[in-house]
Amino acid sequence: MIYAIGAVGGILGGLFGAGSGLIILPAMVSILKIDEYKARGTTLAVVMFVTIISSFFYYQNNYFDFKIAPYIITGGIIGGIIGAKIMHKIPKFWLSLSFYLFMIFIAIRMIL
Repeated sequence: MIYAIGAVGGILGGLFGAGSGLIILPAMVSILKIDEYKARGTTLAVVMFVTIISSFFYYQNNYFDFKIAPYIITGGIIGGIIGAKIMHKIPKFWLSLSFYLFMIFIAIRMIL
């Protein structure tokens, strides 16, 4: 089951350029019964490797913009540090609720 979760997350990450975490995190919490805080940290590590490997293949096909990537990477690093520092201060209920509301919001935006 663990390999299947990783495979589905990897396929979505490689196919859509995002999505690994949206599959892996809920699966780790609901199917594998992993603590939500540990699941978030583990998901980030998994997504990092999925992203690195997928990016290599996108780069090979000339689907990579070197002009904007450094700026977005810098913002992502700063945002990641801030998010990781405040995450453990948020109760699990509110953390889960905000994640699922965010997923619903994104789904609605994509449909519209």
